[in-house]
Amino acid sequence: MLASRPISVDGRFVGVAVARETDWLFLATDPVLEDLEGAAFPNPAEATRVARLMLMRGQGRLAA
Repeated sequence: MLASRPISVDGRFVGVAVARETDWLFLATDPVLEDLEGAAFPNPAEATRVARLMLMRGQGRLAA
């Protein structure tokens, strides 16, 4: 059975991290994060961190 973890940012469900042998695959459910689709992360926490950064950047809260 595959392990998976929901990825939420500030209460907004944005995707799922699915465990593979050595990493976690990000599957986006929010179109804003489609560029992260298929990205590999060492753990779900890192996937959440990157998703948060991308959302903040899209909202103009980070410098380009």
